[in-house]
Amino acid sequence: MSGEEGERLTGGNVGGAWRVGETVRRTPGPWTPAVHALLSYLRPRLANVPAVLGFDERGREVLSYLPGRVLDIDTELLTEPQLQAVGSWTRSFHDTVVGFSHEGPWRFFEIDGPTLIGHNDIAPYNICFDGDDLVGVFDWDFAGPSTPLLELAFIAWNCVPLWRDIGAEPASARLQLMASTYGSLSARDILRAVPHRIQVMLDGIPIAAAAGDEGMANLMAGGEPERSQRSLDDLRQRIPQIAAHLA
Repeated sequence: MSGEEGERLTGGNVGGAWRVGETVRRTPGPWTPAVHALLSYLRPRLANVPAVLGFDERGREVLSYLPGRVLDIDTELLTEPQLQAVGSWTRSFHDTVVGFSHEGPWRFFEIDGPTLIGHNDIAPYNICFDGDDLVGVFDWDFAGPSTPLLELAFIAWNCVPLWRDIGAEPASARLQLMASTYGSLSARDILRAVPHRIQVMLDGIPIAAAAGDEGMANLMAGGEPERSQRSLDDLRQRIPQIAAHLA
């Protein structure tokens, strides 16, 4: 497959991606075989995931390009229908992935008691929309053993969003909408799980960077984990107010 460099795709701090025609090229890592096995399992069973197309002459993985609009996490909020679409797609993903297992290695940080393979990075920067319709979920490099609750906690952090203050009442309403669309997990349980899920990530970034993960080193060069730690500390102060508005 051609090794043309292609157009550098913007967004994300962990690693680079290039668009070549209707494909996306990315530098592989030790986790790539496990991720490719996961995507190959999901592709015929679940909508809106990229197809694995092999490797190019530069040794980069080649995935199908998923067209659609990616929201700016810093300046835009998902609409309520978009938030529901994320919750619905995630439920379909979890229902589908329970039939898949792989020993890895995976890139995601180790957690206690995993029950399925999660995406672990579902956020506006890894989702594309056509209007309010979710049409793509990409960047699966952080896939790995997780739980539905931890997956939903990370989605809440990014998509409600809880990482910044949008007001306690709107945050609780959007959290309840997401939880009710997904089903089986309460908004209150998801809210309680967010600090732990985000702290796992923040503690893991410097450890992974020290072990040679260039993507994690890029995050540290961009101000992590300190930047998100400040946001998490702020959320911990706001959680009682958000919880007070939950049914």
